[in-house]
Amino acid sequence: MDKSTPNYALHSIIAAYGLALAPGYYTTLRMMVATGGKWSFSMPRTNMEAMKGKVPARVWNSCYRAQCAHINALEGFPLFAAAMIAGTFAGIPSEDLNRSAAQYLGLRVLYTGLYIGIENNLLALARSGSWALGLAIPIMTLWRAGEMVSAGL
Repeated sequence: MDKSTPNYALHSIIAAYGLALAPGYYTTLRMMVATGGKWSFSMPRTNMEAMKGKVPARVWNSCYRAQCAHINALEGFPLFAAAMIAGTFAGIPSEDLNRSAAQYLGLRVLYTGLYIGIENNLLALARSGSWALGLAIPIMTLWRAGEMVSAGL
């Protein structure tokens, strides 16, 4: 492993988890404002359905999409974390891991923004594209780590 370039792969796992939480915080804050503070912290998983029809549809829809982006990020998080850990210990060069991590994190930010903001079915394809590209990064990293371990590098 190249010691001249700092390896931020493991740090990026923390960043990815933080990005996964961001849409949930967005939803909570936006709904707290929209409901005048009537968002329940004791029954958080029922909040969205309980507020349907009590806030403007556009606000509810945006918050629902944010919740979906939050769940999607949490679903993809283990794959990314595994890829960064495997890549680090397999000896993938720091530059490559850092680049992969930055690309993944950037695509997650793009995906989340598109998911929350896009209301048009045709434009939603851009969201799906950013999701697919983001998913490909940890898969390729895991594959490369596996190849390096198999080759004894």
